[in-house]
Amino acid sequence: MERYALFTGTFNLLMGGIKDFKRSFHNEEDAYKEIGQIANIDPFTNWAQIFDKKTDKARVFHIVDKKVIESKANKYPKQSAETMIKALIKIN
Repeated sequence: MERYALFTGTFNLLMGGIKDFKRSFHNEEDAYKEIGQIANIDPFTNWAQIFDKKTDKARVFHIVDKKVIESKANKYPKQSAETMIKALIKIN
């Protein structure tokens, strides 16, 4: 199974959802390399996420001036997709 799914786009993931899915990779390093390649060729892409299908965790990146910068939010404890969805439902 290709464990790491890569999403990239110009808007928030909630705007495009699965349409922002690019492809899956066997390891996180290859997914990160792909972000670097996208950053160099696509001036409209400004964010990326690597989603670990096994643990339901994601790393979030911003793309600025062709540089890939990991979000500071990644330094805090990660929540599962289920926890985030429950929190969104509570807000609405």
